[in-house]
Amino acid sequence: MRQFSRVVARNSAFGMAAQMAIKLLSFGFSVLIVRNLGAADYGQYAAVLAFGAMFVFLADLGLSPYTVREVARWRDVPDGTERVDALFSDVLLLRFLLSVLAALLLIATAWLTGRPMVMTIAIALGTLGLIMYSVQGSSDAMLAGFERLDLSAGSKVSYQLVFVLVGAAALLLGTGYYGLIGANLLGIAVMTIICWRGARALGLRPGRAAARNWPALLRASIPFGIIGFTLGLSYKFDSVLLNIFRSDAETGYYNAAYNLVFSTVMLSNVINASLYPSLTRQAASAPHTLPAIYERALRYLLVLALPIAVGAATLADQIVPFLFKADYLPAVPALQIVIWVVPLMFASEFLGYVVLIAGDERRAARAVVVSTGFNVALNLLVVPRFGFLGAAAMTVLTEAVLVGQYLWMLRAQMRKLDWGRVLLRPLLAALLMGGLVLALRGLPMPLNIALAGLAYGGLLLLFGVVGRDELRFVRGLRRGAESSVSL
Repeated sequence: MRQFSRVVARNSAFGMAAQMAIKLLSFGFSVLIVRNLGAADYGQYAAVLAFGAMFVFLADLGLSPYTVREVARWRDVPDGTERVDALFSDVLLLRFLLSVLAALLLIATAWLTGRPMVMTIAIALGTLGLIMYSVQGSSDAMLAGFERLDLSAGSKVSYQLVFVLVGAAALLLGTGYYGLIGANLLGIAVMTIICWRGARALGLRPGRAAARNWPALLRASIPFGIIGFTLGLSYKFDSVLLNIFRSDAETGYYNAAYNLVFSTVMLSNVINASLYPSLTRQAASAPHTLPAIYERALRYLLVLALPIAVGAATLADQIVPFLFKADYLPAVPALQIVIWVVPLMFASEFLGYVVLIAGDERRAARAVVVSTGFNVALNLLVVPRFGFLGAAAMTVLTEAVLVGQYLWMLRAQMRKLDWGRVLLRPLLAALLMGGLVLALRGLPMPLNIALAGLAYGGLLLLFGVVGRDELRFVRGLRRGAESSVSL
């Protein structure tokens, strides 16, 4: 248990530090993009990204999460080195071929849906990133399997630095979103090189791929792929529909609000990515410790997510013009709706990992398919009529359906959790904080947020949501960060 805590602490410390750097860069730069391009051009750019996101999972087919799990299991067994190298070889070539297929299908879809030529060419340029991701994603999965998420995090920070610096120069030169696509490709290239070198530094030596292994490999990874594809579809299908049936401007308004959501959700990504390989090993070596770990992790995630949702919903009419100018005021009601997906997404990602750790990836895939089917069907009915507000509501409902399914699958384990401490008390603290935010609306927004944050922290202590355990956990993160420096 102590070794588990040290590893997760190291990964969390590096991951959180890297994530903070990434978030500061990406958030500031995304605001610059929105303000610079305007609603219509930004809507086109968001649609280009949405088309790509719907196909990126076809280029992986679940091979990355499958690889992480298998490497975490194999790396300490007697023949683990040979098995890991063989898997690396197969995944590299297979992902490259899948990326080429995904690129062709993506370009064909853009043409068949009648996208303007300027968008179709941009989408075609973006497919070069899919090809590079075949190498980057394979190498990154190896790093995660070896629980070296510190190396992976460094590559992502480097990507963001390149994207921001080159992208900012492109915006200043007036190249529009074509310059942003070029900056993105350059950033992916840098990230790919770093991940590849990191995998090689671990002693991984991919050799000749064995095509005879691919059918079994794909059968094992397909459930993960279905999860990834359907999640991507549910997250981006609404943007594609808005661009087809409504307008570039509505697509821009919706994505301005939606991107704020994804900026916060990345906080849960780093925690869950740190936990996944470690929990996989823990499930094999000490499964009796898992319920306590699950309760703590879910509590921390909701403690982070709930005040974000309450605060953003309360201050949306100040946040939007502050970040994106008054031209984006139509995005305010969309943000007030879609922000409630944050606590649901924090929970669904973690619960999905719990299902995967238990080896029930087929059930997890079925749950995601059901929620995505719900999303696609209702968006087809709602978006053409109600536009981006309907899309925002469907996003929240879709995530609620997914969380509900995961809770039902894990009901035996979830009964062991103290839901008063995990959910009810943090929710009460967040709602009381929201009341304070409303009462202080006359103050400058940064001061209001700072005072509300202090009040929320005090309420968490008062209600017993956090205490001595959390102090020990923070000390563990510091020890983990210090010990990892010498690695």
